[in-house]
Amino acid sequence: MLLKKYLLYYTNMYRTTIIYKLFSAKINKSFISYTTDMKRAMSNLKCYKKTGRVHRSKSADIIAQDDAECIVLQKYEDAPNRNFILGELNKFKALEDQDVLVNKLIFLKTKEARLKENREKYHETNAQLKYYYANKFKINRANVLKKMKKTGRLPQEGTLRKYEISQEEVDACI
Repeated sequence: MLLKKYLLYYTNMYRTTIIYKLFSAKINKSFISYTTDMKRAMSNLKCYKKTGRVHRSKSADIIAQDDAECIVLQKYEDAPNRNFILGELNKFKALEDQDVLVNKLIFLKTKEARLKENREKYHETNAQLKYYYANKFKINRANVLKKMKKTGRLPQEGTLRKYEISQEEVDACI
């Protein structure tokens, strides 16, 4: 009987989907998302703030503010599927000012627009390139070992010396 109540509670709980908005007036930023359990979502966000793991959420700046408020935008009972919810979520995102919104509208953009935006973001930060240059030796050494394991052949002698690959590592790969 207890198991039946437990299952009934969880099946009913996850049928309701809530689209919500976090807003901070101090920094004039908002975050729009959805959840099936509002209590759990807010608890997780508060835990991120307490434990210093705020970076796990795009709403980190909003969570860090003392004036952050949560507004329920829409509740859906028995939502048909995830694509329906994403479509509705993006309708709310489209209504919001894109300069204020932390998690921008991407779902309804064309493929070319998404590629252009990602390309611009990549060139602005150069994060991947900086990471590569900082760890070039380690990355290339790992690639040589992977290739050796995949092909079963030894690389040139100069490559073995350059990346300081020992005989034990060669034996393990071949």
